[in-house]
Amino acid sequence: MAQEFQSRIIELTDSALSDSITADALIRLVNDIENQSPPKEIIHLFLELAHLPSVAKIITAAGLTDAWLKQICNFISKSQYHVGSLLKQRADRYSDKTAFKMISGENVNERTYDQVWFDIIQIGKSIISFEQPEKVPVIGLLTYNQYRGALIDLACLSFGIRVIPIPLNSTSDHLNFILKQAEISHLFIGGKTGIQLWNDVQADHDIQVIALDASETLRGQISDWESFLDREQDFHLQERLDLVPMDWTVSIMYTSGTTANPKGIIFNQVNIVSKRFARALALPEIGSQDTFLAYLPLFHTFGRYFELLGSLYWGATYVFAESPAFNSLLKDFKISQPTVFISIPKRWAQLYETIEEGGSLDAADKSVIKSKINELTGGQLKWGLSAAGYLDPDIFTFFQDHGIKLLSGYGMTEATGGITMTPPNDYIPDSVGKSLPGIDLQLNSDGELCLQGSYVTAGYFDDHDSSVFREGWFHTGDIFEERDGHYFILDRKKDIYKNSRGQTIAPQKIENLFHDFDLVNSVFLVGDGREFNTVLIWPNHENSL
Repeated sequence: MAQEFQSRIIELTDSALSDSITADALIRLVNDIENQSPPKEIIHLFLELAHLPSVAKIITAAGLTDAWLKQICNFISKSQYHVGSLLKQRADRYSDKTAFKMISGENVNERTYDQVWFDIIQIGKSIISFEQPEKVPVIGLLTYNQYRGALIDLACLSFGIRVIPIPLNSTSDHLNFILKQAEISHLFIGGKTGIQLWNDVQADHDIQVIALDASETLRGQISDWESFLDREQDFHLQERLDLVPMDWTVSIMYTSGTTANPKGIIFNQVNIVSKRFARALALPEIGSQDTFLAYLPLFHTFGRYFELLGSLYWGATYVFAESPAFNSLLKDFKISQPTVFISIPKRWAQLYETIEEGGSLDAADKSVIKSKINELTGGQLKWGLSAAGYLDPDIFTFFQDHGIKLLSGYGMTEATGGITMTPPNDYIPDSVGKSLPGIDLQLNSDGELCLQGSYVTAGYFDDHDSSVFREGWFHTGDIFEERDGHYFILDRKKDIYKNSRGQTIAPQKIENLFHDFDLVNSVFLVGDGREFNTVLIWPNHENSL
């Protein structure tokens, strides 16, 4: 039976690579696997076939994404297909292809998929040396985006060791809370910000620290990178991969930027891996030919899951931007010539403004504008995503009209990142798109968006009383409107109030009216329980006459 399945999958893989595969053949194969339960190695081989863009295209075109993804999630779980399984496959398939590029000035260092997998294994051997009888290590990462930090993360995910990326914008109180609640035993630190944060709190913790970079200014129990690598403890690779549990919390990601203690969102292997297949079905044109220029922090979901793990899932190339500063990104665009760029709205607005500096875009020839865009972005940019904030619809349509499919999206850490996204060629102004494959959305009577699905977290770490998880649904606290499958965010639920007349007021709708005024720095609407509403405006003195 196994041999027959193997032959079928290899034949279908050849068909997929030549764009001659059919949906019927794929569905028959899925049904046979489900009914006959072949060994997990066969299911893994099928899942490798399923990652190919031509498969995503044919399934999407046939309107089978939901049923397909439901079966994919079932196979992921039952065959123990985790991050390590995925990365091992990618190293075998894309061995000599560049997986990572690291920019330093005008210089670029590269690592192939084979080399990255070798590095992950070597680092895994050193991390596993931390394991003691009845004492499971918990790894913390407090670093800027860098190759060594990414390797630690990927090794932990591959070999089933809990890892916690810690936001670099944490306060000392928040860092103390995270270190204690997550019971971090070993902390990898890189960069000045990480060092300063740790030095401020180290007296309160008994944690082994490993320096990813220079260690001279670090305080506490410090090991350097070379000493860490010398700890390696050999293991049988496949046996170790077979030990990785699928439903255990392999990672915790903490929220940041709030006044209360941060919440730890828990993820298992099914959450992480199923999301990659879901995102690929939503973007069937992206594949191993693509290059991501990435600056979003790896302690946030879009940077970690969409860019880092997404790039590796597709067999694409991930480029570490030297700095998130705009001028540095412009340099990196020209060096790396990316095809994909994911960003907060501000960077897209800055790109637009830089293109506009040469004169009015309304009067410019389309070919001239395209030439300016190519000059700025390296000439290969095809895909973009703007999320985590508001971007003017005119900027979306500008880039779309000039050959860059700039998509809108909405996501939360609790959903392993994205929840909705603009389908390619279906942008609607102010919409954050349609639901991604594999996630169920519903709007409560007050408009609050609720969701459930294979990549939605099961809850918060060490918090069993949270009110946002009820009857299998996660309550986002965001108020939406849905029209023809597109979702439009209106406000935060907690920001809605009623005035003394009993009228329900959504402040953001009023505040958004002031976005386009250069003289307004910030605006805030108040009126809870009052007879009238008051707009408080803080002027932008730099733009005043």
